[in-house]
Amino acid sequence: MSYCALIKQISEKCGARFSPDYPLGEKTTYGTGGNADGALFPETAEQAREIVGLLESNSVPYVFFGAGSNVLVSDGGFSGAAVCSEGLKGVSVSGKTLVAGAGVSLKELLKSALYSSLGGLEFLSGIPATVGGAIAQNAGCYGKSAGDYVSYVVTASGIYPRKECGFDYRESVFKTRKEFIVSVCFSLENVEFDESQEKIEKYLKLRSKKNPKGRSCGSVFKNDGFFAGKLIEQSGMKGVSVGGARVSEKHANFIVADNSATSGDIKKLIDLIKNTVKEKTGADLSEELEYIGDFNT
Repeated sequence: MSYCALIKQISEKCGARFSPDYPLGEKTTYGTGGNADGALFPETAEQAREIVGLLESNSVPYVFFGAGSNVLVSDGGFSGAAVCSEGLKGVSVSGKTLVAGAGVSLKELLKSALYSSLGGLEFLSGIPATVGGAIAQNAGCYGKSAGDYVSYVVTASGIYPRKECGFDYRESVFKTRKEFIVSVCFSLENVEFDESQEKIEKYLKLRSKKNPKGRSCGSVFKNDGFFAGKLIEQSGMKGVSVGGARVSEKHANFIVADNSATSGDIKKLIDLIKNTVKEKTGADLSEELEYIGDFNT
């Protein structure tokens, strides 16, 4: 069943941009997977609220989509609508407060903070995500997380003060409650331009040194009480491949896809890693990446 015509009607009612047969998989950092029936691009909180309400009242399945840096789309695509954040742009600064639209890239966010002499988020340098996706996933590294600097989050359904965001390791209420993030208010600290720029460069170098090159989603598994990459390496999985997907020899928590890879290859390799690590070490690995579409066929 295709929902394309219904999604188009919803776009016309809301005045939101619409794209039919949207190549969702191509928009991810893996570059694998099929299309959504249609994509909607809200530009305001009101539009987002109306879109989500109409999708639900018309029983149209939907997913939220940002930069596609932490998702795997099924080869069969997604039967329903992709509600995309790319139209939610803009950054404003007042004192130590910075408000950014969900569709702003982390690179843009850090540049705005840098030129406003605001610091704290430099550890996010080099992560190819949007503000909305980074907050929903509570992205982070080196012992820091994006949620640590949030003052409040505006979603399609309302405003969440930080204490109601449910931030935990790679988790937030925005994932569990399926909330579409519209904008985020960060509470930052005054820093000298040179100091902040030096930190950004340091984190970019660390990421370049540690992360393998090629198409990936970053770390596939959570480091939840252990280092997933170390367990994968100890289980003899480095360099193991399924089709066009391969466990990186440089960092075992990365799966790198070549031009022949399919999402099915990547999913089969993920399952193989989980089963092998469980058998060899007794540990249960849990994915950081999110799945979109049906992987049971």
